[in-house]
Amino acid sequence: MKAKKLSMSILQIVCWGFSIVVLIPFVLIILNSLKPAAEAAFFSLELPKELKLDNYMNAFVKGNMLRGYANSLIISIVSTIMSNVTAAMAAFILVRSVNRLNKALYSYFFFGVVATTNMVSTMLVMSRLNMTNSILGATLLTATQGISFSMLLFTGFIKGIPRELDEAAAMDGATGWKMFFRTIFPLLKPVTMTGIILNFMGAWNGFESQLYLLTDSKKWGVMLSMYGVYGEFSSPWSTDWGLICAYIVLTMAPVIIIYLIGQRYIIEGMTAGAVKG
Repeated sequence: MKAKKLSMSILQIVCWGFSIVVLIPFVLIILNSLKPAAEAAFFSLELPKELKLDNYMNAFVKGNMLRGYANSLIISIVSTIMSNVTAAMAAFILVRSVNRLNKALYSYFFFGVVATTNMVSTMLVMSRLNMTNSILGATLLTATQGISFSMLLFTGFIKGIPRELDEAAAMDGATGWKMFFRTIFPLLKPVTMTGIILNFMGAWNGFESQLYLLTDSKKWGVMLSMYGVYGEFSSPWSTDWGLICAYIVLTMAPVIIIYLIGQRYIIEGMTAGAVKG
């Protein structure tokens, strides 16, 4: 017992050490966002000698933060709804109708999780569909990128739902759509919340797809706008790191808040899907 307690104590110390190492960059960014440009250039963990709260106001005004927020919210919210609803319906069909074709489709979706997006072929397809440089194109592309992972979550969860519920709904006269959305989908709340949170975070942090797809800076989300702010306010001679760090903090804030609020749902959904799968 003593050896077990000692090993657990050592493990906790190691975990705390890793946590501190991970948190150092966040603390550094927050501290530098409150410093003038000259002081922030040193990137030290010292407290600011002079609070520069104007950095956050300048991030909104000079960095077009509101426009980036609006674009990111449109892309993230719409793509998250599309990917989760589509993935839930696809998972229901794959679980309830087991055949060779559906098994092959399941493997195909699983491959979509482990394989990275080929931007060359993706851009060719988007160009042929006339969806380049548009919010709609970015939203649809982001939604498709989240379907594979969401479908795997829903598949593992739906396997634990008895088929008798389907039969009871059918006996009551429910069609396929009513059966799914009135009987099955309400039972998927834990895994649905998990998919919503993870897909929203992935869409909000999306950078590569927008970088290739959107050429008009007015349509950029916050991540790509941050890249533009860095290019605008940095040079070999002087860089306004206070403003850039403030923009980074404002960019990270929504994701951190959503993760902290939905952390419980993420754990519940992942474990429920794993056990029932």
